[in-house]
Amino acid sequence: MVYATRRFEFSAAHRYWRADWNEERNRHVFGKCANPYGHGHNYTLDVTIKGQVDPVTGMVMNMTDLKAIINTVLGEFDHRHLNEDTPYFQDQIPTTENIVRVLWRLIAPKLPAGVDLARLRLYEMNDLWAEYAGASEASFSRSYVFAAAHRLHAPDLSDEANREIYGKCNNPKGHGHNYTLDVTVRGPVDPETGMVIDLTEMDRLVRGILDQLDHRFLDQEIAWFATRTSTGENIVVYLWETLAPRFEGRLAHLALWETKKNVFEYAGTGAPQNVS
Repeated sequence: MVYATRRFEFSAAHRYWRADWNEERNRHVFGKCANPYGHGHNYTLDVTIKGQVDPVTGMVMNMTDLKAIINTVLGEFDHRHLNEDTPYFQDQIPTTENIVRVLWRLIAPKLPAGVDLARLRLYEMNDLWAEYAGASEASFSRSYVFAAAHRLHAPDLSDEANREIYGKCNNPKGHGHNYTLDVTVRGPVDPETGMVIDLTEMDRLVRGILDQLDHRFLDQEIAWFATRTSTGENIVVYLWETLAPRFEGRLAHLALWETKKNVFEYAGTGAPQNVS
């Protein structure tokens, strides 16, 4: 099975609002998204298909054909107000999670025999996206930034060995990064709010941890790293172990970008789960 992905873009407006709730509750739950006139985004949609490679063409599917299908579907959404101009959000809120599930229902049946829709990822903003793969659950992701200093130094190794392994990163005075953490939660989409998780609550949970690391020297100020080298691998494990209990089983994946070239991913398997 081979997977192929193509990216598409469209622009649309939408509003988060439940007519059966009063204005106070709508504004409490949806915040600025409850603005009566709506707001808009430049959406990015990544469409991933899967199938066997055709022995003649060497393709799973001709990307020109896929482009024609997706553009026809997105024609109903592009430069539209999703609540007002489409039939899909009369009884559900056009959240990122709900939009990506509607797009799945529209795209999947249009693919040719032997080609299946594997995954849709819809970016509402660069730091906020939802993903759907046709199951009962969806995933929702958001990116967070924090700045920290660290030094790569293994306590069980000699100074010479540390310098040989870590190079400039072993500088005794340390160095630092603008870290970006992608946090993905997975679960059923709430039929009332159209969300996997309340965004305000998610921000509170994540920032509550990241604010403890932000503008700190990890090795010197975070006890967990007193006996562990502050590599990207260990940092992402630390973040999982501190965040996972707060999300009560909904945390699905973490990706820690140390630089634009280095990313470390973790989903909680095979590591100690106690943070001291």
